[in-house]
Amino acid sequence: MAAKLTNNQSKIAIITDGGCDRTGPEGQECGFDIVPIPLVFPDGTASSSDDFGVRDFWERLLSDYNSLPKTSQPTRFAYDQKIQEAADAGYEAALIITLSTGLSATHDVALFAAENAPIPTKVVDSRIVTWPMVVLCQSAVKGANAGLDLDELVQYVEAVRDTMSLLMVFDTLEYLVRGGRAGRTAGLVASALDIKPICTFEDDGVIDSVKKTRGRKKAFQTIPKLIGERYSDTGDVHYMILFADNPAQGDELHDELKKANLPGTFTGTGQIGIVVGIYCGPGTTASLHWRDLDPLDFKQ
Repeated sequence: MAAKLTNNQSKIAIITDGGCDRTGPEGQECGFDIVPIPLVFPDGTASSSDDFGVRDFWERLLSDYNSLPKTSQPTRFAYDQKIQEAADAGYEAALIITLSTGLSATHDVALFAAENAPIPTKVVDSRIVTWPMVVLCQSAVKGANAGLDLDELVQYVEAVRDTMSLLMVFDTLEYLVRGGRAGRTAGLVASALDIKPICTFEDDGVIDSVKKTRGRKKAFQTIPKLIGERYSDTGDVHYMILFADNPAQGDELHDELKKANLPGTFTGTGQIGIVVGIYCGPGTTASLHWRDLDPLDFKQ
């Protein structure tokens, strides 16, 4: 971050981590910077989330499950460096948005860095992962550019976060269980009965099942009902469709949402990347809904 990011001309730098499943250049195009997630492969080779394009990752996963890397949290130095770069670029404050504390200790590392940062720095727990983090960062840039100060921006981002609903359907829970990220879903015997649990992130940032369905088609038909129950009384809903390796499954879920004639503005389709892909596995499909709140409502 040698200079101010093109889409963020405010006084507040927005920083997140590789749990958003985007690379550094992709984040910078949207006005925020990314601290990569370190990766270690079974042969001891070290890498990071910034080194893998989405297509390359899924080709590797599908060809050899046993070669998948393990993730770890970024170092304190990595955050120190990003905050210093923000200060050098002229930002007067920084907001860090981390992946869920229910999945990683990354939030704690960011808090340590914020304590002795050269500019005022706040840290927000996204309580979620992958594309929802991108949406939160984009909202943060929007709020910062609208003139919110750091405390107001924290309130705004947390308010957007609290409107989010990420409903995920996994082809198998094997990847979550083997990766130690199954949360409260670990006890589900899904594969033997063709049960496809619809999972979400609860308020504590831990993955849990919302409903158990028989087969993917039934799961996709159930998701619009769950969305309709939560967002029935609001008209400012936006949504995305997310998929891992199979875009056709994303289209199938989107068709079910359109059939339900739910209110909401479709903002596009996103592909899950390496950090989340390691743990969700191929065949994962999800819908992301959130309310498009006005940042000026948070201006004091």
